[in-house]
Amino acid sequence: MTTLLQTKDLNFSYRTATPILKNINVAITEGVNVGLVGESGSGKSTLLRLLLGILKPTTGEILFEEEKLSLDDKSQAKIFRSQVQVVFQDPYSSLDPRQRIDRLIAEPLISLGLNEKNGSDKKAQNTWVTEQVVSALEAVGLSADSAKRYPDEFSGGQRQRIAIARAIVCKPRVLLADEPVSALDVTTRVHIIELLRDLGLMHNLTIVTVSHDLAVVASLCKETIVLERGVVVEQGLTSQVLGAPSHPYTKKLIESLPRLKA
Repeated sequence: MTTLLQTKDLNFSYRTATPILKNINVAITEGVNVGLVGESGSGKSTLLRLLLGILKPTTGEILFEEEKLSLDDKSQAKIFRSQVQVVFQDPYSSLDPRQRIDRLIAEPLISLGLNEKNGSDKKAQNTWVTEQVVSALEAVGLSADSAKRYPDEFSGGQRQRIAIARAIVCKPRVLLADEPVSALDVTTRVHIIELLRDLGLMHNLTIVTVSHDLAVVASLCKETIVLERGVVVEQGLTSQVLGAPSHPYTKKLIESLPRLKA
């Protein structure tokens, strides 16, 4: 199987001397959904931002398709941005309320110049973009007429579906999801998790999910990486990591889950 994203001896610090991530070695393999778990401050969201290219490692490397990632290389950056997309936590702040849904979803296609593959004819380009937007909306369970509406006309769950449509419109290979359901009610969470799972299967999409909710990771991810204070303390098959954890920190996370009294 192809390794899509990988870190080698990655370390990261902000301007302070305190390291946020220490000696991180993880690999994201095509077709294998991965969960990043840990308490607040464990470094999981920082790692996601490094994998997305928003942050640069202090030392160590990030590899994309087994080549060192350098977003200063415009050619590599364009390919990377089309192949690695993100869905953020808050469906309310991640969508510009002044933009119509069709413009929001079309933005990656236009900014990456993917519409220009249809030649220089603007009408042909616009037709293609419209078709891709409608296809992305339908893939997340929304109708084509949603394209002409604005974000404030939709519920939180629908907005997150729109954010997912924007992420998949350029047909990426990797979707990085930062707490994608934590801002939603319980019922809507289940629907979004099911949607992500289905999209992964239907569109050959590998999903990396940051979550403090172990139930989300258990439902969606084949592998799990556990971070404690910036260090990977356990990783492997989710069934093993969550079902029979070997590290005390992982055991503590599982034991801290709320349970109903009999």
